[in-house]
Amino acid sequence: MNLKDDPFLNMSNSIINSYIKDWQASNKKIIGYYCTYIPEELLHAAGILPYRIRATGNKDTELADTYMVRFTCSFVRATLDLALKGVYNFMDGFLICNSCDHSRRMFELFDLKVFNKERIDKKIDRFYLSIPHIITEEGLNWYLKEIEELREELELAYDCEIPNEKLNHSIDIYDQNRKLLRDLHELQIQEFPKITGTEALQISMANASVPKEIANEELKRILKDLEKKEEMDVSSKKRIMLVGSVVDNIDFTQLIENSGAFIASDFICFGTRNFHDSLDNIDSGANPLKDLTKRLYYRISCPRMMDDHENRLNFLTEEINNANIDGVILQHINNCDLHGCDNMLYTHELKELDIPVLNVDRESYQADTTRMQTRIEAFMEMIK
Repeated sequence: MNLKDDPFLNMSNSIINSYIKDWQASNKKIIGYYCTYIPEELLHAAGILPYRIRATGNKDTELADTYMVRFTCSFVRATLDLALKGVYNFMDGFLICNSCDHSRRMFELFDLKVFNKERIDKKIDRFYLSIPHIITEEGLNWYLKEIEELREELELAYDCEIPNEKLNHSIDIYDQNRKLLRDLHELQIQEFPKITGTEALQISMANASVPKEIANEELKRILKDLEKKEEMDVSSKKRIMLVGSVVDNIDFTQLIENSGAFIASDFICFGTRNFHDSLDNIDSGANPLKDLTKRLYYRISCPRMMDDHENRLNFLTEEINNANIDGVILQHINNCDLHGCDNMLYTHELKELDIPVLNVDRESYQADTTRMQTRIEAFMEMIK
């Protein structure tokens, strides 16, 4: 089996796909979102397709630079650039949260500059979710109230009901999806893996771009096909863990894996943060909205949760052991203060544990590949 030619993985190379067109043809709604803290199950229960906004393939931010200064995250600018070009006109709404200041600003910019009446002739629904920045009992109650209000807003906007039965069904589908992704991850971290880091990224991006029922069937198919695939001998390569800002372009992971490395695991948004949840399969069912809120709130966090660095470090060190990691590549997109600060702490903490670390800054689309490849190759040679 050659995953390189797999149609499901190749859907990650573009923004739109055939399933989106089929969904629109059925007169169903699509809502775009940025952050893994968004309650996708709630949208699913309302009959909406949640679509994870990305900038895959975009090398330019010229249009977006009109509205956002160059000192803001190039990933967010690149997604805005695509939206201004009409690439995201298939969306019927967008759901923005305060994951970071840069993505939070998309609430106003999408509203004023992308989906205004002069640009697009259809009703666009706008939703905002406020998420606490620390993990406390009060924060959980705040987050739960926000999600309760979001359910009411969705029901009002789309003239629908989201009863607990529907929400429990959606939670079951998403629990299965995360379980399938974990099963695939096991095939990546093992001594003789069956998928590469680049393939894992493609699977994750495609998974966030189609209805979950279809994604689950595709993931089952891929797992079944991989049973017949020979294991890869990566003993000549350094086993790397990729950590930091969002990566939504395989050019970057291919650059790493073409430099004498094998990405055995990661700690990024289109990766382990999608499926490593500590509260999966809560089987109470009595209050599914609270169960969903707990899973999202107490999940493996990203640096937006200011008081949870120790838990992130514990996950990082456990994954380093589980995947037999030889070295860690910390990367953050320029002007991403959240990951920049976390990576600085990781640099010192991992070195104290005698784990080799490379800390790099980059843009969303890696243009200066020669310089980056030279640094990565030098890091590979440094690892014993």
